[in-house]
Amino acid sequence: MTEYAWPPELRPSRQVFYLQPNTLRFVSPLTRQTQVLRREGARWMAEMTFDPLNPRLAGVLEGLVAALAGSVNTVRLRDFRREFRSGDPRSQGDVPSGPYSFNDATIFTDGTGMVVGSGNPALAAGAPRGALSLVTQGWWPNTLAVGAGDHIGLGGRLYMATARVMASGTGTASIPIAPPLRAAAPIGEALFFSNVSTPMRLVSDDEGINPTRPGRFTSITCRFEEAL
Repeated sequence: MTEYAWPPELRPSRQVFYLQPNTLRFVSPLTRQTQVLRREGARWMAEMTFDPLNPRLAGVLEGLVAALAGSVNTVRLRDFRREFRSGDPRSQGDVPSGPYSFNDATIFTDGTGMVVGSGNPALAAGAPRGALSLVTQGWWPNTLAVGAGDHIGLGGRLYMATARVMASGTGTASIPIAPPLRAAAPIGEALFFSNVSTPMRLVSDDEGINPTRPGRFTSITCRFEEAL
């Protein structure tokens, strides 16, 4: 199996991108009381529409679809609505005031110090497979770490923050996520928040259907599912 990068010149005119849970429902035929079992296998689903495509861009997309060979190969795909996290102080031009001292409460002799938070947060504690929250560090103190719905990249997979989280005064934050963590992650593993993608494959062998209008403009809609 080969994994392809998404061509940067291709952006959908419309998209569907959502997390599909994997649940099992038991409904009593007598009382209609319902029990729901949460199972492994939640996955990201996507539908991307490209309309119109000129001949060059149509060729780029059709070439990618051909290379994917139906569901054989994968492509790194992202949600084009959420390319940056809402709490990123750099994107907002919001640099917190300082200075912040060393852990022994001292600062430099000229009165300056350091700002806590590298801008590249990481895990402050290891997280087991199946975890629904991440203990993180490296944030700007007392500022928004992530907003609800922000995407997080960890271990090459895509996760969503399910609630708005503020960083503590020491730059730590506990972030609830979905889906459950795919694999155990060690302390210090980096988190990513820009253009977070996940490996996805075509849903069927017919995703390259390409109706073409007069004027040689092409419309293509492709459906994808996360490769687990």
